[in-house]
Amino acid sequence: MRRTQIYIDEKFYRLLKKESKTTGKTMSELIRESIKNRMNRRVEEILRRTEAVYGIWKDRKFDVEEYIRELRRDRNL
Repeated sequence: MRRTQIYIDEKFYRLLKKESKTTGKTMSELIRESIKNRMNRRVEEILRRTEAVYGIWKDRKFDVEEYIRELRRDRNL
């Protein structure tokens, strides 16, 4: 684990301090949990979007070599 320093608004500091007393967790734990939850949601969103487009061309016949030859048709290689 790496140590870092952050600056937060007084309002959020008070909220974190209150939540810390309520839950018995340190403010650092609460911040780490919040970051972890946000990052997990981001990963889930990326995976959801990936699944939505995965296989979109699965029935399409695509010959890469033929495509490249067509692109280079005007060149003498």
